[in-house]
Amino acid sequence: RRLIRRKLGIINTLQEQNKKLKEQMREQQERLRQYAHEYLLMGNECIIQAHDSRAAIANYDKAIELNPSYTDAWVRKGITLHNDKEYYEAEVCLNEAIRLSPALFKAIYNRGKNRLALDNIEGALGDFDRAVSLKPEHPKAHEYFGDALMRVGKEEEAALQWAIAERLREKKSKN
Repeated sequence: RRLIRRKLGIINTLQEQNKKLKEQMREQQERLRQYAHEYLLMGNECIIQAHDSRAAIANYDKAIELNPSYTDAWVRKGITLHNDKEYYEAEVCLNEAIRLSPALFKAIYNRGKNRLALDNIEGALGDFDRAVSLKPEHPKAHEYFGDALMRVGKEEEAALQWAIAERLREKKSKN
């Protein structure tokens, strides 16, 4: 009986230690997520105030290192690379953001813009089609969708998308 009690005591002690370690890991993960968010904000500040995309990308990389599933950091890095005309690297980042969050409008929309710049018109068409179905009130998505349609020779569909974009802009300006 004493042996069984001692073994049960060891098991209970180990279970308690396991709970404490899991709680510590959860707290540490939360801190890493917070630090990643701070690096994302610093990257945004580098773009907005200092206009330094190299420093911004370094901050986004650090955010991604701290939290590899941080879709906002992947998207911001992709947008920054796109703005620097690093289209292939931007595609990699935006693909990762979409892999992590398949219905994230800003990732799909920006990948469409990037694919348009790469002359991947079919990919851009698919992305803009998804983007306007996710956020039908976004005029720029309709405009880019129209641009992509025009590049494959679908003038009527392109004109329709441009008209939708114009109507949405007018509606926005009235409000």
